[in-house]
Amino acid sequence: MNAQDAVVLTLSVIAVVVLPGLANWALSTLGRPWLGSAVWALGYGLGVVFLWYEWIRPLDITGPEGVERSEDARD
Repeated sequence: MNAQDAVVLTLSVIAVVVLPGLANWALSTLGRPWLGSAVWALGYGLGVVFLWYEWIRPLDITGPEGVERSEDARD
C-alpha cells in the first residue's frame, strides 16, 4: 500500500463511516433521531455499495484456468 492508497482509504472511511455518524448525532441532538438514523443508514449503505462497486466488483477472483473442480472430475 503506497501513500496515495492510504489517503484514499482514509478518505473513504471518513466519508462512509464518520460523516453519516456525525450527521446522525447532530440530527439526534436537534431532536430528530428518526431522521438521523435514516441519514446514517442511507449514507452508510450507499457508501458500502460504492466501495463494492469501485474496489471489490472489478477484482478477478476466479481460479486458475485448466484446473478441474472436484464435481467435474466425477463426471
